[in-house]
Amino acid sequence: MKRASYHNHTVFSDGAETPDVFLSVAQTQGVEILGFADHYYRDAPGQTQVPEWALKPHLENRYFEVIQALAKRNPATEIRIGMEFDWLDNSAAWLAPMARDPRLDYAIGSVHYVGKESIDNVRAFWEPLSQDEIDVLHQQFWIAVKQMAESRLFDIAGHIDLIKKFAFYPAVDVTPLIRDALDAIKAADMTVELNTSGWVKDCQECYPSEAILRACRHREIPITVSSDAHRARFVCSNFSRAYDLLMRVGYTKIARFRARERFLEPLEP
Repeated sequence: MKRASYHNHTVFSDGAETPDVFLSVAQTQGVEILGFADHYYRDAPGQTQVPEWALKPHLENRYFEVIQALAKRNPATEIRIGMEFDWLDNSAAWLAPMARDPRLDYAIGSVHYVGKESIDNVRAFWEPLSQDEIDVLHQQFWIAVKQMAESRLFDIAGHIDLIKKFAFYPAVDVTPLIRDALDAIKAADMTVELNTSGWVKDCQECYPSEAILRACRHREIPITVSSDAHRARFVCSNFSRAYDLLMRVGYTKIARFRARERFLEPLEP
């Protein structure tokens, strides 16, 4: 099995290092397929000003050029170009042109916002909330994940239970909403990402949880493994642990991407 890592952030968005540095470190960690997925954020059509952590509109073409040139210089490693798209309410229309750009090998759809609130930025956002407010956020989050999948713009669903990051959990049962979101992911023929970064967050659990992974396996939703690395040294963080979990859940294959096509390889420890 080739070791692949698709969800990595460089200096083009909120990562700490350049694509070249990521490649150099990834090669020392045995990575044979390296993908980049810097943040693409738009909250309105034609937007020219974006948050500091997102890919700047005037650097979009440069992003593709730099990674394409890196791939040409390093044919021994399979380099893939992706983006992580921030799903916002009703954002499909203006995300679509970039999400469908033929230069992309894959597109990750992720929910970081509920309405206009960033749910994964700082713990301080959650601390003053009542349990009722926490419950509503969890309910709205899963509705947003479902809507993201229903847009059919993306290949991979990123860290689908990210809302648990700071370990503020709902007191109400959101299982039916999770079920609906997973059904939408299945209907859209998306892949779910096992994102290892959750293991080092307050929730101390990968994204998604083992229970949700089992629900994905039951639906025969393909899976891939990524670390959501913002520093090159984390490009394969906890991958062996992730592979072990996937095999315990019952996965025998893992998804790979090239030119917007998905293919499966046997999952090996």
